[in-house]
Amino acid sequence: MWTVGAPGIGFSVFGRLRACRDGVELDLGSPQQRAVAAVLILRHGRTVSLDDLVAALWEAPPRRPESVVRTYVWRLRRLLEPGRTQGEAWQILRSVPGGYVLHLDEGSVDLELFERRVAEARARSAAGETVAARELFDDALALSREPALTEVPGPFAQTERSRLEERRLDVVEARLEAMAELGESTEAATELAGLVETHPLREGLHYLLMRALSRSGRQAEALAVYRRVHSMLARELGIEPNARLQGLHAEILAVTAPSVGRPEVVSGGDRAPRQIPHAVADFTGRAQETERIRQALRRPAAEGMPIVLLTGMGGAGKTSLVTQSVRPVLDAYPDGQLYVDLRGDGGTPADPGAVLASFLRALGERESFIPAELDGRVAGYRSRLAQQRMLIVLDNAADFDQVTPLLPDSPSCAVVITSRNALAALPVSLRVVLGPLPPQEAMHLFTRLVGSARIDAEPYTAHRVLSACGGLPLAVRILGSRLAARPEWTLEDLAERLADEQQRLSELRVEDVSVESSFALGYDQLDHESRRALRLLALPTHSLYDLPTASTLLGTPTGTTRQLLERLVAAGLLDEPALDRYRLHDLVRLFARRLAVETDSEQTRHAALGRLLDLHLLSATESYRVIRPGHTVVQASLPAAPGGPHFGSVGEALAWSASTLDDILMLLHQTAATHTARAATLLLMLDAVLMSSHLWHQVIPVAALVADVAAGTHDARSEARARYMLGGALASVGRPDQARANVARALELSNQEDDVYSMALNVQGLLPQLAPKASMEILRRAAELARKNGNSHLEAMTLGNAVQVRLVSEGIDDRTVADSERQVRLYRRLGDRFGEAFSYYRHGQVLARQNLLSDAIAIHLRSLDMLAVGEQDLVRAGNHVRLCEAYTQTGGLALAVRHAEEGLLLSRQIRHEQLEAVSLRALGDAKSAMNRPEEAREHWQLALSIFESVRLDALADGVRERLRAGSQGTPPPTAA
Repeated sequence: MWTVGAPGIGFSVFGRLRACRDGVELDLGSPQQRAVAAVLILRHGRTVSLDDLVAALWEAPPRRPESVVRTYVWRLRRLLEPGRTQGEAWQILRSVPGGYVLHLDEGSVDLELFERRVAEARARSAAGETVAARELFDDALALSREPALTEVPGPFAQTERSRLEERRLDVVEARLEAMAELGESTEAATELAGLVETHPLREGLHYLLMRALSRSGRQAEALAVYRRVHSMLARELGIEPNARLQGLHAEILAVTAPSVGRPEVVSGGDRAPRQIPHAVADFTGRAQETERIRQALRRPAAEGMPIVLLTGMGGAGKTSLVTQSVRPVLDAYPDGQLYVDLRGDGGTPADPGAVLASFLRALGERESFIPAELDGRVAGYRSRLAQQRMLIVLDNAADFDQVTPLLPDSPSCAVVITSRNALAALPVSLRVVLGPLPPQEAMHLFTRLVGSARIDAEPYTAHRVLSACGGLPLAVRILGSRLAARPEWTLEDLAERLADEQQRLSELRVEDVSVESSFALGYDQLDHESRRALRLLALPTHSLYDLPTASTLLGTPTGTTRQLLERLVAAGLLDEPALDRYRLHDLVRLFARRLAVETDSEQTRHAALGRLLDLHLLSATESYRVIRPGHTVVQASLPAAPGGPHFGSVGEALAWSASTLDDILMLLHQTAATHTARAATLLLMLDAVLMSSHLWHQVIPVAALVADVAAGTHDARSEARARYMLGGALASVGRPDQARANVARALELSNQEDDVYSMALNVQGLLPQLAPKASMEILRRAAELARKNGNSHLEAMTLGNAVQVRLVSEGIDDRTVADSERQVRLYRRLGDRFGEAFSYYRHGQVLARQNLLSDAIAIHLRSLDMLAVGEQDLVRAGNHVRLCEAYTQTGGLALAVRHAEEGLLLSRQIRHEQLEAVSLRALGDAKSAMNRPEEAREHWQLALSIFESVRLDALADGVRERLRAGSQGTPPPTAA
């Protein structure tokens, strides 16, 4: 059993992450919970923010990561302080402003003991006490025999594993140096022989092995080690051994007989060209692409001449990938390599005839024999390469016509081409399209440039910095170089500069190298219309277009638009990830938008965004009509432009919103001030899709902006629409005070004949802390107005909400039953499948309150059957929770738990905190009925914390009553 420190709590990070209390190991829970523990342990005594924990667990976080992390923290607290009295403050894992702090005694983590022994060992070594130093190094390494944080997932753990392994190897080297000082060179050499095989790029290990072999009288073997490391570094990285290795090599040679191990001297008569540039030493990632290129270049000659083409935008790292990929296969081309930069990204591409002349000279042709005309040079070049095994790299090609004369006609040769142009007509054996670096590879490159210590100090900020680069290797290298040159800068300093989009490109510059100049080379080659297209495409904040959307924005016919977009793709300024789907890189968008502001008039820019706004308004209005049949608000919301899409089903309408909502919200933010009325109308038309997806958090900032702009221009109708949407969104996310003020303002600005007035009343009647009787009066008034105005959908919705208020506040009466049944009939009459499913959910609750539990279960199951996965997740989650409650009361406890867990998962996915808490409460009730009191208390405690945070006092009181009853061994109260 692992133990550490004095009696109490201790942790081990080497090997499998472990915790113990008084020598007894504790269960740290699921892999992700262990990942949270790892961050808190390795940063104990320091504040760890919620954002830090989210970044530590996920490269791409789930929709609501904060709730998941809080759950893990709460469980860790219970594990560390099992005897804590309810209501007492946590002492070990504390909440502080900005996050959490884990408080541990000194020496409670094995890593601290490791570092303490290493520090003491180095001090003893410096004092000449080599025997004591060696013993302390042995003690430290005994603690770190296994790799750190094995089986712990997440970016943080991966980074820490790499860092601690590097740290351990440093100590291994120090211990082996001590062994050599003590005359144990033979033993050291034996151990080092295995280490250099495992870590071939650690030059320090090769140095120690050479020295140990030399001191053991094995100079020939020591020189052989040098030859191997020299060859390996040249082949893999294109670099020489470091000065320390070279110096030791020279020392050994100086005392070695001439016949022993002299390095091989290359004859000066070898005139084969070797023109491939050195690979960058810190090349990172692109492993799959690298292997594909190498495999293509190893093709047998019988299969024809390999032609490998790498394409991608400027700064994607095409040249670096080529030089990295070809090094290990150069021995397949012993007759040499030719390389040329064809300058295809600039205004003066290289002339093929001039390139051929330089190639012929490199191949040994006398100047006087080089033909003057292009055809003669092509013939001479191809004749020279016949039967040769040579690799030709044509870097930065402009187009097909430039490349064609430079291709050999020999199957024993191979050609690698890089270009921003797709060169679609070129017959290639392998085409590699380079996109942005994946986040993990970008972080690896960034870490190699700036050092792991700075990344470890600000991991979340490092992700923010890299996010601004959009995975573009050139941008990552520029920022890494700037930080490496300025050790006094923090990552936060750089992140703040990059946060300003208008200045971001200015920050992506070091000396004469900049991302902007790389883009400008491609832009300058475009014709007038293509430049205009790029500038207009950059105006919206979003970056992905289908062909109709791009056509609307540009104001050009579909055929013309496709031609323009293809030109941009050919120039490397636009990506086409799928047929007629186009993507603009974020940095290209910033570059082109700056040009749009400088080049295009304000009227032109506003008109383009207005066309896009109208397109989305047509789609949103159609989606509202399909999702809420019978709702008359759409009649007053149609834009002036005719036509538009048609959705054949609610599923199609929701699929459209799922793919477009983010873009629409960003566009509304951009157009609120210039197209206020249309922006407010589009915002209102999102009500149906937002209700279906419960994405209210996303709309709050935009709704507030539109409302404030409309208020400033005294546009009462637009402000009323925006205030209604803002009030409803705030109410849905548990901010009732702010919701109340906005809904009240919406009612002031609209009249009773306007659907927005009844819709605002509906929200007002559902606000908490309103007396049940007052809520019922407001909701029934809203239903009456909706009926009077002929809005059957709104009437059904408000009746359902009135039923809900009655269910929560007190026992049901005949009118409640009648309202519930009328809601069902209205939705059926409208043919609204989603509405009908929702009405069954409400009616099932009414049946349960009448103690008709079998009928309630049947109708909740019917509601679920009407909804597919991904449809109306809020209603699906609610049905699962109510089924849990009903099954708990009828004794079907296994089914109760299953439905509660489904409801909990869905409520977390849609970020509905109240429903999440209700799910936890129901799950606790089911566990209590199964006589699992500890599990029940855990779920109730989490439910209570959420109810308290969203200020639902009555529901919080109900959970407190359960906790008190559970501690006394009495059954919990019935769910409300």
